[in-house]
Amino acid sequence: MSIPIAIFRLISYRPCGHELLVRVRRPAASNADQGALDAADDSADSATESLRTWWERQHLQRKCPHQHTSSLVAEMQEEPVGEELFGPGLRQFGVWVAATKYGTPWMVLGTASTEAEFWQRVQDDSDLLDLDPQAPAELHHVYFLTDEDRRSSLTHS
Repeated sequence: MSIPIAIFRLISYRPCGHELLVRVRRPAASNADQGALDAADDSADSATESLRTWWERQHLQRKCPHQHTSSLVAEMQEEPVGEELFGPGLRQFGVWVAATKYGTPWMVLGTASTEAEFWQRVQDDSDLLDLDPQAPAELHHVYFLTDEDRRSSLTHS
């Protein structure tokens, strides 16, 4: 049986460079049932798509008149570093992003006041070290949404 996991996806919008970070929960599923695993993946994908389209409609189109193209920049399926990523969304902040040995789109991400602090926090987490994160990390200024936001605040917009 797989456990529920938090998935973080960083989406970039061109030509302006706006960025959206979403956190969605992939539900538990039986490892012996491919259909159940596919349904769990579909649930996380659907939640991501819902958050992305809400943000585009409610924020991006209102603030930026350009025609945008979105693309997945990075994804993380481990617990990140930094308390901000465990809290509610509907806010903006900086997030550090580092590539991993697994290549695009896999990343290690977290919040910290400096890149050095980010790397120190990563060094303290053996699960993140197993991903073999690659320096340097890049600071991205993101709008953050979670699937918990979707169930509450977003339905009232």
